[in-house]
Amino acid sequence: MNGNASEIKGRTRDVLEAIATLERRDEPVTNARLASMLSLPRQNIRLYLINLSEHGLIEYDTAERKTAIIRLTDEGRRMMGIAAPVPEGEAPFPILGEVAAGVPTFAEEQVEGYAAYLRDVLDMKEGDFLLKVRGESMTGIGIFPGDLVAIHPGDQEPMAGEIALVILPGEGTATLKRWHRNNGTVTLFSENPDHPPMTFRETEVQIQGYFIGHIGTGRARRTPPIHG
Repeated sequence: MNGNASEIKGRTRDVLEAIATLERRDEPVTNARLASMLSLPRQNIRLYLINLSEHGLIEYDTAERKTAIIRLTDEGRRMMGIAAPVPEGEAPFPILGEVAAGVPTFAEEQVEGYAAYLRDVLDMKEGDFLLKVRGESMTGIGIFPGDLVAIHPGDQEPMAGEIALVILPGEGTATLKRWHRNNGTVTLFSENPDHPPMTFRETEVQIQGYFIGHIGTGRARRTPPIHG
């Protein structure tokens, strides 16, 4: 069941707000702690917690244990106006909207959101993985050596022009190339004129996955020139 603010009232709402208060303080939330804060029996608190869990607002192990940890779900955090937790030592990066061919501005009111996790900026799902790029065959689309590329695994034929992860005939390593098939042959295109297209029989090329996006390290491209 999805959370609905209008359905959460009375003591149940008090319990939800107490959980939010403790999370804002970065303090552990337990049945005993809530009972003490609200001056209520632990069994009553447990019933309110079950109700909140059924509304999808908290994560709660319904086993009757004093040490059960309670956490707001993403829906619960949104309802209580709490940002998603960020791993220790990391800070979210602001998403400032679209880029135009003019002078960028970075006013606080233009922040559309924050990105703290990889999935916030790349459409990655369970089973997807990252690879470090070696070589310069895809520099034409901004993928440089040392960058990370996100890959969705699969062995179905890519769409024409799609960037795919493939294993070439006689080689044990994978490469990232644009896929084109024509009359039983496959031509793999790089994004660098120094790397000519390669054509093979369709049955010779093994498909390993599909390109999702990439993360550029930028170090080599932004090293300031050394002046003598």
